[in-house]
Amino acid sequence: MSEQRRRVWITGIGPITAIGTGREAFRAGLRAGVSPIKRIDRFDPSPFRSQVAAQIDDFEPVAWMPPKTARQLDRFSQFGLVAGRLALDDAGLRPGEAGAASPDRIGIYLGSALGGIAYAEEQHERYLERGIKAVAPNLALAVFGGAAPANLGIALDVRGPILSTANSCASGAVAIGEALGAIRSGEIDAAIAGGAEVPLSPLAFGAFDIIRALSNGRNDEAEHACRPFDAGRDGFVMGEGASLLVLEAEDAARARGAEPYAEVMGYAATSDAFHMVQPRADGREAGRAAAEALTDAGVGPEEIDWVSAHASSTPLGDIAEARAIVLALGERGATVPVSGTKALSGHPPGASGAIAATI
Repeated sequence: MSEQRRRVWITGIGPITAIGTGREAFRAGLRAGVSPIKRIDRFDPSPFRSQVAAQIDDFEPVAWMPPKTARQLDRFSQFGLVAGRLALDDAGLRPGEAGAASPDRIGIYLGSALGGIAYAEEQHERYLERGIKAVAPNLALAVFGGAAPANLGIALDVRGPILSTANSCASGAVAIGEALGAIRSGEIDAAIAGGAEVPLSPLAFGAFDIIRALSNGRNDEAEHACRPFDAGRDGFVMGEGASLLVLEAEDAARARGAEPYAEVMGYAATSDAFHMVQPRADGREAGRAAAEALTDAGVGPEEIDWVSAHASSTPLGDIAEARAIVLALGERGATVPVSGTKALSGHPPGASGAIAATI
């Protein structure tokens, strides 16, 4: 670990989840521990084996942005815009103000597995019914994966690097890791980083149902469908949501009197190079990533007091993750507390790592 690189703090949190929007509401939802997972009513789920999800039913775009802006953005970008503003407000950071980072020294790193796929699906239906003239003119600008970070940058007049990551369920975590590296290196002084995902449309949802990735055995008791590491787990529960964090170089945060929630100390990434859906059963590469992150942080396994797991509730994934934890932490891996919160947020693929980092 280099002694010269900058330390990086988390100073702001902006979650949008089925248990709450904003830091206080989100934490209240975590403490309450009541699962919001229910039968889908966003569309008719009866053709599918799985019929449950973690919907966000109380998000009204016009409560957060002008109606014109809401019409121009699909829900994925709306989530990104609101989560970014929530995080900045929580951090008390006003780009360009005295003591704060300059707008050209702030980056945006936002991950999503599916981008605006739900909006594209909706517009395709309009095309089939009424032809090309019925398609929204903003379609091309609304559905690509970089739409959310680009629109957030425009709204905030933030002119540092903007990066959209599309690494499936790791997208949000990778975004945070890339932001960490840019701040450490001195490329920027602060970043808004995390993920956003809106996958609840028939085609997008059905794609995961077809490959039997989703829980389907508890459609009549939806609140119990997501059960990480439980012997009766049978697949993940889809959700929608977002979380963006404000990351700042310690020196920049101190200069404006900011207090940290936590320090981001280490990051590493590997690839199974194995299968598009199934993880390596031995957890080898996930364990190596965790071990390398500890090395990057200069932290030993004996110093880890808690693991916030991916804990997707899939039969193969949970086994591989449990093995990865033991590989990374050695003897400590058998006793360290491990938790997963997807029973409270569902699994919004590209946002899940960022939501886990928000806990």
